Amino acid sequence: MISFFSFNMKNFPKKEKLNSKIKIDNLFRSKNTFTYNKIKVHWIINSSVENQSETLISVPKKIIPLSTKRNKIKRLIRESYRLNKNILQLDNQGINISFMFLSSEIPEYNSLEGKIKVILHRLNDKL
Repeated sequence: MISFFSFNMKNFPKKEKLNSKIKIDNLFRSKNTFTYNKIKVHWIINSSVENQSETLISVPKKIIPLSTKRNKIKRLIRESYRLNKNILQLDNQGINISFMFLSSEIPEYNSLEGKIKVILHRLNDKL
C-alpha cells in the first residue's frame, strides 16, 4: 500500500482551483453532468480568455460527517486528478470540472485513481 503522504502535492496551483461564485453557479446551472461509481461530475467549457482548466472538489457533509475524513477524500481526489489531468485533450480551450463524492466509505487511493481515469476519458470523449 502506498502511503498518501509520500506524494508531492505542490503541482496543483491555486489558479487551477475553481473558487469564483459566478463560475460555480454557471457550472451547476449547465446540464453537462454524469455519475460514475458514486462520483458525480459537472463540467462546462470555460469561456475565459486564458484557457485555464479549473476544478472543484466536493464531499458533502451529510454523507461524510467527520471533517478529517472529508478532507482526506478531497486530498485523494485532488492528487489523482493532478496526476492524470493530462488525459484531457483540450485544444486551446479551458474546462471547469466539479467532482462530487457521493459514497459514505473512504476509498483506497488505487481504486479512486482508476475511477478518476475513467471519468477523464469519458470527459475527453464528450469534448
